[in-house]
Amino acid sequence: MKRILGIILLVFSLTLIMASAAFASENYYSVTDSAGLLSNAQWEELNERAEAITEKYGCEVVIFIVDDMYDFDVDYAYDDGDAYVFNRAIYDELDYGYGAGRSCLILCLSMADRDYWLEPYGYAKTAFTRYGIDNMLDRHVLPQLKDNNWYAAFSAYLDKSEEFLKMAREGTPFDRDTDPANILTEFWLKIAATVLLPMLIAFIVCAIWKRQMKTAVLAKTADNYIPEGGFNLTERSDTFLYRTTSRRKIERESSSSGSSSSSGSSGRGGKF
Repeated sequence: MKRILGIILLVFSLTLIMASAAFASENYYSVTDSAGLLSNAQWEELNERAEAITEKYGCEVVIFIVDDMYDFDVDYAYDDGDAYVFNRAIYDELDYGYGAGRSCLILCLSMADRDYWLEPYGYAKTAFTRYGIDNMLDRHVLPQLKDNNWYAAFSAYLDKSEEFLKMAREGTPFDRDTDPANILTEFWLKIAATVLLPMLIAFIVCAIWKRQMKTAVLAKTADNYIPEGGFNLTERSDTFLYRTTSRRKIERESSSSGSSSSSGSSGRGGKF
C-alpha cells in the first residue's frame, strides 16, 4: 500500500513539474505558433529568417502566437494592460534575448480576443524607436493581421525588423528624421522652395508689369455716363436679392484609436 501511495505521489509530482515547464518549453524557437496559423513550411521559413536576423544583428526577433494568453500562469494584476504583461512574461520566463543585455523584440498575439503587443528590450529600444514601431505596425503589419493574412504580416514584421536593425547598426536608427519617405518629401520641398517658388514670384511680377503697359483700362466710375446737368432721383428703395449664412462646426474630442501603450513600456499594443 505504501508503495502504491509512493508511486501515486511520484506521478503527481512529475505531472506538476511537467505542467510548470510547459510554458518554458517553447523558448527554443524564435517563432512560436501555438494557434496553428502557419503551415509547417511557413513556420520553418519564418523561424529560419528570424534566427538569421538575430545572429546577424545581435538582437533576437521573436513572434509568439497563442490561442489565449489567459491559459498561461501569468500574473495579470496590472493596470498597464494584459497583453503587455503577457509580453513581459514571455521575455522574463522564457529567457528570450541576445547577449548579456538580452536584446530582443517580441511580437505576441493572443487569438481569443485578437490582442497584440510589440515590445523592444535591451538594444532593441535603440533600434526600434516609437516612430519606427508605429511605422512598422500601422503601415506593414496590422493591415495584414486585420485581413487574417498571417504569413504576409509576419514576413513584413521580419523585413522591417531587419531594415531597422541594419540602420541602427550603421548609426542611423529609423526615426522621423531618418525615414527615407520623409527624406524624399523634404527633398521635393527644397526643390519647390529653391526653384518653383522663385519662378512663381517672377511670373506674378511679369504679369503686373504687363498689365501696367495697357493704355485702355476698365473705368472705375460712371462719370462719363452722367448728363451735364446731373439727374434727380424720384424714388428710392432697397431690395435684398441674396442672403449668406455662415456656420462653424464645433469640434469634439474623438475617442481612442484602439491602440495603447503602457507606462512601463516602450512598445505598443491593442486589438487587430
